[in-house]
Amino acid sequence: MNPKTIWQSASDAEGKTESERYLTKLAKKAFLSLWSYSNLFSDEGRASGKGDGNELCDLLVVFGNNVLLFSDKECKFTQHQDIMVSWSRWYKRAIEKSVRQLIGAEKFLREHPGRIFLDKNCQTRLPLELPSPSVATYYLIAVTRGSHEPSKMYFGGGSSGSLLIDTLIDGDVHYKNPFRVGWPAANKRFIHVLDEMTLNILLEELDTVPDIIEYLQQKEVFLTQPGVNVVVAGEEQLIAQYMLPMEGGGHAFPNIPDGVDYAAILEGYWEDYSVSSQRRAKHEANADSYFWDRLIEYQSSFIRSGEAIGISESEMTPSDHERIVRALADESRLSRRLLAQHFLHALSISEPGKKFARIAVSYTNPKRMYVFLTIPKPPGDSYEQYRKTRGEVLFAYCYGLKLKYPLAYEAVGIASEPLTEPISSQEFAYVELGDQPMAEQFSAVIQEAMDKFEILQSDTMQQKAGHDFAKAMGSASGKRN
Repeated sequence: MNPKTIWQSASDAEGKTESERYLTKLAKKAFLSLWSYSNLFSDEGRASGKGDGNELCDLLVVFGNNVLLFSDKECKFTQHQDIMVSWSRWYKRAIEKSVRQLIGAEKFLREHPGRIFLDKNCQTRLPLELPSPSVATYYLIAVTRGSHEPSKMYFGGGSSGSLLIDTLIDGDVHYKNPFRVGWPAANKRFIHVLDEMTLNILLEELDTVPDIIEYLQQKEVFLTQPGVNVVVAGEEQLIAQYMLPMEGGGHAFPNIPDGVDYAAILEGYWEDYSVSSQRRAKHEANADSYFWDRLIEYQSSFIRSGEAIGISESEMTPSDHERIVRALADESRLSRRLLAQHFLHALSISEPGKKFARIAVSYTNPKRMYVFLTIPKPPGDSYEQYRKTRGEVLFAYCYGLKLKYPLAYEAVGIASEPLTEPISSQEFAYVELGDQPMAEQFSAVIQEAMDKFEILQSDTMQQKAGHDFAKAMGSASGKRN
């Protein structure tokens, strides 16, 4: 049995406490395992290479230029006859301590992104490269546990027990406002504070990297409008307000009119949304999309084990392989639903001696195009020769898209046997096509490959009626040769 690689060991880490393990489990489902790492360390404080490093944070998610830092604190809420005493003690141990850890972790990452390790002895570096601080966007998330039941008792009246958001509260003012959170970092840095209930809701409703990042971005904008005090009866109410409208195919917070200096979101929105037909229909429709998640995790397992094989002539690094699956993970839940349906359709098509390709445009990024290619293995070919040819056809498709659709910026390809074949394997390709037209000499080479493999020929391309992406790039097609 081969020893585990560094990447495999990092993926197996689950956290030291029960609450950290639960956070890691939720995060790996939403952010997926290749980009989620628990209990990392910095080498800050080590002298002459000796001693233990400092714990960076409880969970780190790195996805392209986005870095999410989580601090998880489970603290018992000790009851006192004076609620101010109980609250201030809990707030200091749960929220204030998390804030200090998150601010320190962000500062260290900005200054020393290459000094993050998997072990406290700081011998094994984080296998995934962190983005340069000049382009990175950091999100700080404090996960607190222990306040839920006391909060329900304090507010009464059927309160959900989640922490109330009040942007007027700043720094030490929190000590005088039980179960209310505003700017715990003293108006210096936005901190997302979640409790045990709202963490679950957030990662259930928005369970992809782009969906969660979009929510965090819009939330920060909504709650930091100059001159406006915003009060929200819990993160779950904010999530419901965000999920209900669909503007331009996406979610959004309500607009606060000019001249308004106070806005409130009261209880009841989440309670209505959680049992709505809209939410039920969304969850039912998303069933196919989790095939996309499984596809990403399956390929990620080969990347972590060092077994991923490149299909291009140049040698591929683990970072190259990560970039391919990151493009797949960069799709929203809605986009994954639609793309999974396209890929499953391509897998269902099988005619001896004929290949089939379904071309689609990303719903998340209209300049990203996909090729889903299935080719039955010819009886006379070795499996090695079959996969080599299949990879060449896939790359010809990916580059050929630029000739057919000049606005395409990047192409992602997945090639496989049809489902009718006795064995199955996949090739993945990612090609950055860029904004500029393809060089004349290179376009001639690609056109020759397209003609050789008889692909992307105008007379055989068929637009699928009612295709969801037709407006984005002007066409979508299914093709059989």
